[in-house]
Amino acid sequence: MRTILGERTGNRPSRFAWLLAAMAALATAGCALTSKSEPIAPRYFSPERPADAARVTPADVPLEVRLGRVYGASYLDERLVFRDSDYQLGYYEERRWTEEPAEYVRRRLARALFEERGLRHVIGGFGPSLEVELTGFEEIRSPKRVARVQMTARLEDAHVVRWEQSLTVDQPITEDSSGDPATSMVAAIGVALGAAVDKVADRVVSDLSTPRPAPPASADPASPSRRSHDAHR
Repeated sequence: MRTILGERTGNRPSRFAWLLAAMAALATAGCALTSKSEPIAPRYFSPERPADAARVTPADVPLEVRLGRVYGASYLDERLVFRDSDYQLGYYEERRWTEEPAEYVRRRLARALFEERGLRHVIGGFGPSLEVELTGFEEIRSPKRVARVQMTARLEDAHVVRWEQSLTVDQPITEDSSGDPATSMVAAIGVALGAAVDKVADRVVSDLSTPRPAPPASADPASPSRRSHDAHR
């Protein structure tokens, strides 16, 4: 009886030591895993610069337009986008816009149309309406580094699309004094955004300033030419 008890008592320390060693190994592995998965701390950027004085150049004839839907392609969210080819894009997970890019386009359009060019803002009833889809807002990394803004704009009224235009503006990215590649890209895309919006706003003003041709008059059954034609039949 004593021999059996002595054997059980003698095995306990070795098993307990093995259990402690296994727990220590698991704790060490857990620390190693958590130390490698540090949370990403994103940086937030905006391409908008402090507003300059609006250069108001009202047209000779008062013009008016409705700023309709301004929206972005589905892949354009708050993450900054880069491209290394025409067929592949990626995201900078640690670089974010303060808002979705389409919001920057809407504000810049409103300023260009209603503050800088003096158009009247239609908010109800009938009137020409401008709709814009943002299709590109990204950094092109090769073959040379540029900031690209692409959009499709369409001016329509109650009956017909007056014009539709797709445009692309590429702005070379030059390193600024800080040496930060992110800030230099954001500055370049702000310049490209302003240039693209100005092209759209200028075409809106040009189109609205040009008198629309009157639709052809329908033939009147009682007109002299119609009666003369009927007489010769």
